[in-house]
Formats: sequence, C-alpha cells, structure tokens
Amino acid sequence: MNQTMSSTSPQAINTNTKPAHNAKFSVEYFHIYTDEVIGARHEIGLNYLKTIEKTWEFPYERIILIDDYNPTEHLIDVEDVLSYLESHGMRPDYWAYEKDLIDNAQILLESINNPKLQRNYRSYIEKHNKYPCSLLTATWYLTRLGKLENNGIITATTPGVTYSPAPRLLNLLPQDYRSIEDRARGIIQKTDFKDAADKIQDLFYPTDSGRALDLF
Repeated sequence: MNQTMSSTSPQAINTNTKPAHNAKFSVEYFHIYTDEVIGARHEIGLNYLKTIEKTWEFPYERIILIDDYNPTEHLIDVEDVLSYLESHGMRPDYWAYEKDLIDNAQILLESINNPKLQRNYRSYIEKHNKYPCSLLTATWYLTRLGKLENNGIITATTPGVTYSPAPRLLNLLPQDYRSIEDRARGIIQKTDFKDAADKIQDLFYPTDSGRALDLF
C-alpha cells in the first residue's frame, strides 16, 4: 500500500485563485455509502482532514457527499452521518445525496463534445442501467463550482443558509479513487466547462475505499 499521505502536500495546495468577497473553497471529505457502517477507514480520512486543516489559512467550507445511488440496501442516512461528524467536532457546512445528481449528470453527458467519449458513456449507461461513478463525480464537481444548477441538490446543515458556488474545490479521498478522479477530470476537459478542471484538486490518503475497483 502506498503510504504517502496525499498526492499533494497541504503546503502545496494551490490557493492562487483568490475567493471573491465572502466566497470560500469547498472541501469534500468523509465520502460514505449508505450500506456501510462507519468504521476505521472513515476515521482515517477524518483524522487526515483534522491534521491538514491546521495548516490552512484560506477560507473554506466542509461538504460531504453520501452515496445512496450505488448501494442496494441502506443502513445509514444523513442524520446518522451528521450526528457522527458532529460528535467528532467535524460537522460539515453542506451535504448532498448522490442520487440527486442524476438530472445534472444527464445534462453533463449531453454536453460532452467528444463523440467517442460520449458514446462510451451512453453505452455504459444502457448496458448497466445506471450512471457510472466518474460521470457522477464530474457532475458533483461542476455543481459545487456552479457550472451546473444546484436545484436543491446541496443542503446546508444550518437552517436558512443557501449554498454559493465555490471558486475552488479540494477533495479528500481514499487513494484507490485516483483512477475515477482522472476519468472525471477527462470528462470535464471535453465539455464547455473545461476551464473548471483547473479548479479541482484531490488529496489522497493511504487507505482503500473497498469500492472503487467495482466502479467506472
């Protein structure tokens, strides 16, 4: 197993893109599936964020994505996750369910300007009757950046607060998501949103999700 804490050290995070007034970077962490029980693997990522947050001097907000799209059974919901994170002093500012990304994923699919790539994704969807993880990941990033409409996908944990698009994304992920992240970036680069690819930065920590090898 690769023991490197991340592909990019905290000090190397690109903050050259200055947030607009009141804008904050969007930091994703604690990706979890609804058929999982919170355990040691999730704690590794949580502790990683606790450590690197101490080095940051830029404004940011925490956000989580709960995967309720791929699981066929559901053992936890958003309240379980938020309760756990709050008990560890790491409550997010925003959260979303992956299933709510489907409409935007279809919009993104239709915006791919590389015919071969678009055919490959359409073929996968028709064959498996589901949207692949890399397409949903690209959709998630473009939604957070405001390139695709939010339409209630992203919910604030504080009542009365509305999500504002972030100028830059930081994503803390298990190391085995690297190939999915590469494919998601490749999708974005073949759309009219290609400039957004430079506003997305991944930080990988040394544990496996146990799921990424089964996803496209």
